[in-house]
Amino acid sequence: MSIREKLKEREEARDKAAQGAGGGINAGLPEGVTRYVKLGQELKDGKTFVPLAEPDMWFFYYVHEDGDFATRTQHVRKHTCLHSPHAAPASKEESPDLFDQYVKPNGSVCLSCRAKAKRKLYFMLPVYDPEYKTWRVLDLKEFHAGKLIDDYDKLEKAAKKFNKDYSLVGDAVVIRKTADGKTYSMESGELDEAVLEAARAFIGSPEINYEELANFRDEADIREILEKATDGHVDKSVLLNF
Repeated sequence: MSIREKLKEREEARDKAAQGAGGGINAGLPEGVTRYVKLGQELKDGKTFVPLAEPDMWFFYYVHEDGDFATRTQHVRKHTCLHSPHAAPASKEESPDLFDQYVKPNGSVCLSCRAKAKRKLYFMLPVYDPEYKTWRVLDLKEFHAGKLIDDYDKLEKAAKKFNKDYSLVGDAVVIRKTADGKTYSMESGELDEAVLEAARAFIGSPEINYEELANFRDEADIREILEKATDGHVDKSVLLNF
């Protein structure tokens, strides 16, 4: 096998890891199914899940990406910002402070921040998927996460009128693509109690490894991504400083 082929293999392996495909995090799932819920495909007609964490405890992280959706032009290939948490907040109380620590780019930690690549916020909502009887995540852009959090709060507020101790964590919801196709919605769902009990066993599970899910690349990989970025969309002068 030539060096070119070996390099191509390495690149394909990194792509699969970034998509949550073919790695240890997918152990126990059928072929072709990943820990990442395929949002456009699986949520098109709505799907029932069990949330495993409330919004304050969702894992958040940043990515660098830049492109033109209309023309499907990619200026900077999507990759995780190294100035991101490696775990979900340990508590509701810690969550705001943790968020504040990472909200601004940090060029001393992340080469892409130093290169001024566009930086965007993402959230991972951990859920139990009754279809596959295990945990998965919805990897959401900030806008979509905000919409689901609004629906989450409305559902929980309505239920608390009848039970002040109620939590949507561990209960059934249906998440679907909205009618206009622009985002996602959450509504109350129905599942047998035995299924809900199986789901609740995953709440707070150490098996949900967000650091692995986020696919933090090493600086050599990030350097290569920036070298291939469209001129004018990153400051490539930072690549001259070894």
